[in-house]
Amino acid sequence: MQSWFTGSGGAAQSSGDVEQTSPSLLADWNSYAASRDSEDGIGSSTSLGFDLEAAVRSANDKVSGTFNVVSKGVRDLPGNLQTATSSVPSGKALMYFGLFLATGVFFVFIAFTMFLPVMVLMPQKFAICFTLGCIFIIGSFFALKGPKNQLAHMSSKERLPFTLGFIGSMVGTIYVSMVLHSYILSVFFSVLQRCML
Repeated sequence: MQSWFTGSGGAAQSSGDVEQTSPSLLADWNSYAASRDSEDGIGSSTSLGFDLEAAVRSANDKVSGTFNVVSKGVRDLPGNLQTATSSVPSGKALMYFGLFLATGVFFVFIAFTMFLPVMVLMPQKFAICFTLGCIFIIGSFFALKGPKNQLAHMSSKERLPFTLGFIGSMVGTIYVSMVLHSYILSVFFSVLQRCML
């Protein structure tokens, strides 16, 4: 058995007899593959060469196309980078945004923790704190985006009904709590104001 793997015969056999009686595994495979290709009528070198060339051409075209798209995007980058950084707010705008937002959250927190339990007795205190909180929260976005951009955003076609509803609910909340002293209408307008925010 070992003689078959090494390709050497017993001591009595000559080297010429070993090559004739015990061919290598690789030689057997090559002769089998050649006979299969000749039976199919296709030469192994032509079919492999043609498919390989087509695959290389296809891969080359895809890589070239991808490279052209990427290089075009890189050439356009300085313009895109400049327009992207022009919309980033300044440090001062971010500071005012944070200040107004924190103040608005504080007033809404005070309205719900201190004045909601006593709203039946004093609806105007809840309404004033809640409305001031909402005004400061909206003001924070004016500080972040700029007054002109925020007004344009709020008065856009899709947002205009919500903007008008929010302003109307703020005025209604103040009116029913300060003038009418109505608990039920104060709750209604506060909930409406919250939905429009």
